[in-house]
Amino acid sequence: MADEDRIDEAIDRLQRVIRLLGERQEFLDRRISVLSRLALFDLFAVVLTISLLVIILSVQAPELRNAVATMNIHFGVMSDDMFSIRRSMARMTEDVASLPGIIAQVDNIQGNVGHMSGSIGTMTERVATMNTNLGLMTLQVNDMSLSFAVMDDSLMRMMQDVNHMSKPMRFFNQMNPFR
Repeated sequence: MADEDRIDEAIDRLQRVIRLLGERQEFLDRRISVLSRLALFDLFAVVLTISLLVIILSVQAPELRNAVATMNIHFGVMSDDMFSIRRSMARMTEDVASLPGIIAQVDNIQGNVGHMSGSIGTMTERVATMNTNLGLMTLQVNDMSLSFAVMDDSLMRMMQDVNHMSKPMRFFNQMNPFR
């Protein structure tokens, strides 16, 4: 009888294990059901949101296209203006580049004037004053030349930035699905 009692006890334990497994399976089934409902609700919300976004974009696309076209026109005008400004700056730089030669010639003249007679002493003083002024002018011209070089570099970068910034807008015009 001891064997039968052990068999009955083993069967009872097996039934409890099977019952616990069944309860756990029911719990998992309920949880999966809830999760699948939530996933379905989330999918519906995403589809609804995307649909609303498409509707809004289709309604506002003509205005956006007009704004992008206007912006492209303005970028084109700005780019043309940048080329014009750059040409003007190059001409100004060339004109300023001849000033050091003039200053060197004036320095030579001052040296030659020192060898003249004492009656031209007042002229020498005036030339010395001119030389001082020209020295200051040389510093200012050199400063202007550096400023023009910096401005030329900045204008070049601005021109490249404008061209770079207008490329995506021109590309957007080509990709417009509402033409």
